[in-house]
Amino acid sequence: MSSIPVYLFTFNCARQLINPHAVAPHLFAALDPSAPPPALLAIALQEVCPLSYGLLAADRISPYLDQWTAVPHLATAAAAANLPEYILVARESIGMTALLLFAATPERVANIRFAAAGFGPTGIANKGAVAAKFTYSHPPSTAVEITIVSAHLAAHEHCTDQRNADWEALVRGLVFDTAAGQTPAPSHPGTSEATPLLSKSQSHPAIDSGIAKPPSASGIYSPGAHLLVLGDLNYRTSATAPSPGDYASAFPHAPADLAAFLTRDQLSAEHGAGNTLHGLVEAPVTFPPTYKYTSSKRHTAAVTDKDTVVSKANEWNWAPHRWPSWCDRILWLPVPNTNPSVHNDVTPHKYTSIPSIAFSDHRPVALHASLPAVVTTDGNDIRANPPFGVNSDWAVQRLNAVARERALGYAILGMTTPGGIAIVGCAVFGVLVLWWAVAGL
Repeated sequence: MSSIPVYLFTFNCARQLINPHAVAPHLFAALDPSAPPPALLAIALQEVCPLSYGLLAADRISPYLDQWTAVPHLATAAAAANLPEYILVARESIGMTALLLFAATPERVANIRFAAAGFGPTGIANKGAVAAKFTYSHPPSTAVEITIVSAHLAAHEHCTDQRNADWEALVRGLVFDTAAGQTPAPSHPGTSEATPLLSKSQSHPAIDSGIAKPPSASGIYSPGAHLLVLGDLNYRTSATAPSPGDYASAFPHAPADLAAFLTRDQLSAEHGAGNTLHGLVEAPVTFPPTYKYTSSKRHTAAVTDKDTVVSKANEWNWAPHRWPSWCDRILWLPVPNTNPSVHNDVTPHKYTSIPSIAFSDHRPVALHASLPAVVTTDGNDIRANPPFGVNSDWAVQRLNAVARERALGYAILGMTTPGGIAIVGCAVFGVLVLWWAVAGL
């Protein structure tokens, strides 16, 4: 069976404005040279910018996304493998979480729709998820629907239940409501950040005629579609913070320590208990924990050119106040009724972290895989029986959350920038003068 090679990359950026030239040489470090080069490239980002910028209009976050948009072009030039040029076909964000989608043959991508959901108090997107659903044509006339989710779930060791609740909120809140081929409503009203870079008129004819139009409202689980979930899922290796003595006695410090330490992984336990990431699977985890590293090298790695960003892969500079954990993960929904002889399931080629990108307290994770061009289905498939239904009030709740995000974003900006502090100070001074004047009457 024909397949669609994909490369998925997820990274918590620690709110840093990156230098594309520093990141690009390492973007494709997880490529399997024996596998087909990717036709699709998805970059999922968390904490891509400061919180106040993410909560405000898209012009605040655009400079951060622009830097990442430049990375694939530079990366293909630097890669040892013979890679095609990857063209940006869409990008979208909510809060500090973003998703960028590139294609080697962009005319094969069509019917792009977006969905976004916040997981913070009253739906505010300090944590959240953004997803793209689109159709991808594969010669000669087939087309398949693909959904890719970039997610950032609740932090801290003791918040396992909250992470599970965030997953439920993700499934319920990521609703693709725009009719296929139409421009979706942006998460940042009044900007063009959510607009697909391919219009309906640029769609490949095979897509429009070869696949049924998506329903007017659908979630991330869709019959006959691929589902890929990646991001800082934040599951830890303990429910409590480490004690001072744990760094020396209980942290992993060599590759031989990893297998036993992985048995503590909360995601594996919660997934096995049916509490999260329902139906999805993951390739074997053979890389070190991706969090939490010390931040001593962050600034220089973010702004320096070329290979100065490289850290030694065998140096695990753990932060002593957090348990090392596999926070950053990539999972996919397997195809039912698979037959190994015809290769009709997702095939992972390489799944690993990229320790050479070292300016964050996280390390990126990437998956090189091949998706079957056709997704079989049956009555027991979770695609037709999702774990949670979509939220019927999602649109109103998101609109209300956006208003609260704007207010919070301006408040944070006002308290964390010199200009904002000056304005707040003047306002407070004015109120005090007015109070003094009124009190003296």
